[in-house]
Amino acid sequence: MLNRVVVLILMLFAVGSGAAFGQAGTTRDLNKRPRDFLTPGSFAAYMKTKAYRQKHEQLEQDFWSLLDSAEKDEVFLQDRVEVMRVIISDTDFLRVANIRYWCARHAPEIIPDLINLITDEKIVGLIGFAELWIAERVQSGDFRFYDHHGGVIEDDLSLVAGRASWILSEITGRRFGEVSVRSSSSQRKKLSELWFAWLKKQEFTSRRG
Repeated sequence: MLNRVVVLILMLFAVGSGAAFGQAGTTRDLNKRPRDFLTPGSFAAYMKTKAYRQKHEQLEQDFWSLLDSAEKDEVFLQDRVEVMRVIISDTDFLRVANIRYWCARHAPEIIPDLINLITDEKIVGLIGFAELWIAERVQSGDFRFYDHHGGVIEDDLSLVAGRASWILSEITGRRFGEVSVRSSSSQRKKLSELWFAWLKKQEFTSRRG
């Protein structure tokens, strides 16, 4: 499990102002993977953007190459209650990271919940993050400095609000700001308002229609 976490984070790279997990060397042939298995059943305007398509493609590649069959099943067998529990209270980095796949597939139902969590003040903590780089946590000594190694995430995943902000960016390709331990209540409220203003412009419609 530790090796999987190290591989997951070492292959982190920046896309625009956000971050996405890249695949490591794997025996799974990406050309043979099924397509659109993380695509929601409903469509919205943001899904037409290049940023969304890049994020979504990276999530699908990671899901296919980094998780084994049992782990894939575990992701999809979760329900909204369990997903929210992980975001709000789980300290394991890998479980938090894997929640992105469920959220991508269930975006219409989970996006409002994630936006609401941006104003949450709870500090959960984080374990199993290997060489994860969150600048303020490194500066405070909470996270170890690994020179040029390790992955960069702009949001503080020790915070409920930071997790919500990160997952929103990962599944939509949009970013209106980041959440750190220094973010004030007013800053988080403003960020939440920006996300809700964006959400009002999205009209989810069934792909079957």
